[in-house]
Amino acid sequence: MDRIKFELQGMKELNNALEKAKNKGPELVMLVEAAAYDTNDDAISNIQSAGSIDLGGGGGLLSHQAVTPVTESSWEVSNSAKHAPFIEWGTGKQTDVPDEFRQYAEEFKGPYPGTWDEFEQNIKAWMRRHGIPEQRVEISADGTETHINVAYYLMISILDRGLPARPFLFPAYVKNRETLKQKALELLKS
Repeated sequence: MDRIKFELQGMKELNNALEKAKNKGPELVMLVEAAAYDTNDDAISNIQSAGSIDLGGGGGLLSHQAVTPVTESSWEVSNSAKHAPFIEWGTGKQTDVPDEFRQYAEEFKGPYPGTWDEFEQNIKAWMRRHGIPEQRVEISADGTETHINVAYYLMISILDRGLPARPFLFPAYVKNRETLKQKALELLKS
């Protein structure tokens, strides 16, 4: 699997309540759909505020963020960028996964799904977009020039230290899950 996703569906309490209040079904479905789109909007805001817009090949996460209908009453909010899980939870020594999502995150554990050459090309593309030269020249006191491959240095640094977690999708899900639950319970009480 090369993307992270979750489905917003009615929770157990809502399903039980729905049986008791079938006439509220269409309104509940509208609440779930609205929650999916709110979650997507919040994920996009989180991407922008966490500085995760441009973190690799393809220019970033925004163009990969989507809401897709799954059934008549459920929607999937996802990010199809293959590097999305690594942004969401970090890498290496900087991995940070909330307990609630630990089992799901295990699906993405392991090396980045790509080759060394792809990694290098992504780093170099990122460097070009940010005006960072691929080579740096250092001149010692005796006049000796040393050429430093900046891309290689960045790659080794990322492999050694990892990348910090920049959660965007799952905080949006948690926020909107609670809002959906509250609104649905209010609707069912009315």
